[in-house]
Amino acid sequence: MELREWQEKLKDKVAKAIKENFLVAINAPTGSGKTIFSLLILKILQKKGVYVVRTHNEYFPIYRDLKKIDTKLRFSFIVGKPASCPFADKDVDPEDINCKYCELKERIREVDTNEKPPLQLLRELKKNAIEERFCPYYSLFNSLQEADVIAITYPYFFIDRFRESLGIDFEDYLVIVDEAHNLDRVGEIEERRLSEFTINMAIKEVKSKEAINTLERIKEELKKIVLPDEKYIKLDKVPQISTLELEILADEYEDLRKRMLENKQIKRIYLGAVIRFYTLLSTGEFAPFSHSGKIVLKNPNIGEYLRILNDESYSFLLMSGTLPPKEYIEKVWGVSRRIYYVDVEKEVKKRISGTYDCIIGIDITSKYDLRSETLWKKYSNYLLKIYYQAKKHVLAIFPSYAMMNEVMKYIDLPKYIEKEDTIIDEVYEEIRKHDKIIISAVGRGKLSEGIELTEQGKSLISDVVIAGIPYPPPDDYLKLVAQKLSEKLNGKEEEFLFKIPALITVKQSIGRAIRGVDDHAKVWLLDKRFDSLWWKKNLNCFNATKMRL
Repeated sequence: MELREWQEKLKDKVAKAIKENFLVAINAPTGSGKTIFSLLILKILQKKGVYVVRTHNEYFPIYRDLKKIDTKLRFSFIVGKPASCPFADKDVDPEDINCKYCELKERIREVDTNEKPPLQLLRELKKNAIEERFCPYYSLFNSLQEADVIAITYPYFFIDRFRESLGIDFEDYLVIVDEAHNLDRVGEIEERRLSEFTINMAIKEVKSKEAINTLERIKEELKKIVLPDEKYIKLDKVPQISTLELEILADEYEDLRKRMLENKQIKRIYLGAVIRFYTLLSTGEFAPFSHSGKIVLKNPNIGEYLRILNDESYSFLLMSGTLPPKEYIEKVWGVSRRIYYVDVEKEVKKRISGTYDCIIGIDITSKYDLRSETLWKKYSNYLLKIYYQAKKHVLAIFPSYAMMNEVMKYIDLPKYIEKEDTIIDEVYEEIRKHDKIIISAVGRGKLSEGIELTEQGKSLISDVVIAGIPYPPPDDYLKLVAQKLSEKLNGKEEEFLFKIPALITVKQSIGRAIRGVDDHAKVWLLDKRFDSLWWKKNLNCFNATKMRL
């Protein structure tokens, strides 16, 4: 197959760096051919590969491109129990499924994971599993050993107990981490939340008076300490539970898990969420915070989950279209081994992706102390102006749900407003109804990264609006992170903990409109703080148009 210029120029350099035990980090735009390039590296090195990706949807490009490289190479993948168990709803927690009670656990069949696209194959396995009496989860698990290329999601690599459960000797593979800018958030996989809603649902599930009384007490105590704010506020105390009370809840949970499997209908067990919250709290590694009316357990030590990147018995290739700088990888992620960092466009000295024009609104800012109804109306007026000149759909990104909702209440146009429980399929359904729509979303949310609206390979988004700089809120959690990293950052806390994460969010949002080399978009930077050398340099917006409403 014919390679792109950058792939041809860099393939031997990258392969050599991996052989010399460098951790290789590649920053290349969306649509530039990173997946093909990584498969090419596997072929040069004659190694097997494990792709570590964020979502199951990202399995397909690996499967598709592998067939372009070599049809003889075998592909396989693994998904969690909720996605593969024929008796389970998708929203159950893996621990809600107790396989020891399942009659299908030992029934494993040969699965040809090369035959069909991964998610199509998964749907068919789940559909046929009950009638043909086999377990899709353990059948897929069994297929990993024979595969040349394996796709897994972040938890299966970065969480020790899940990685060890796979039985894969990762030293024999090149580990390829895609969308690696998300590694900051790997710790969120293990976070646990406790809310009034969860406890109310758990109360409906339990039978004993003791369990009901325990949950009622926890709920009343929780209501007194949580706050509605969309930022993490450190809590000095949380509702406590005794060992005996936890054992009573655990017994009821086990009965529920057993009963659901016997009935062959596994639904989400809210009682399990309560138990997991307190089990994690007891480790002492997670701090409790109030956030949006819930208690959230978070680990402020970002590097805790990324220490495996320093294991020099493993070979790594990190890839992203918005990879943070090398210094960030070293100081924030804690990578101490040698890094070979490649910014592809700088290496080839030209653009290898689509283009965009920048327009900076210099009469508006989302600074917290200036927020008001007048500001919300001004942002909405900007959105109206942008919508009417847009050729296709408009994606508007806000720093928070609160700000987004305040602005969007003034928009009486076709629109979709992201919610915390948004399903991406809902967005696709909505845009089919309109020639043009405003999709409003939150920075670092599902839609600022997870949405790809294309038709015949071209983006359906013509305009991206950054309605205020999406800095992480300067809350108690970020303060704890800063304390942990203070010696390494050496006075650069603002750049590393605020500016760079915001920059990645902005670039990811722009990437929703630039899906290929022929795409062109308008990027509306609606905050006068963008009119600075740092932002214009890092967004490549030196020739930005400045405007006032």
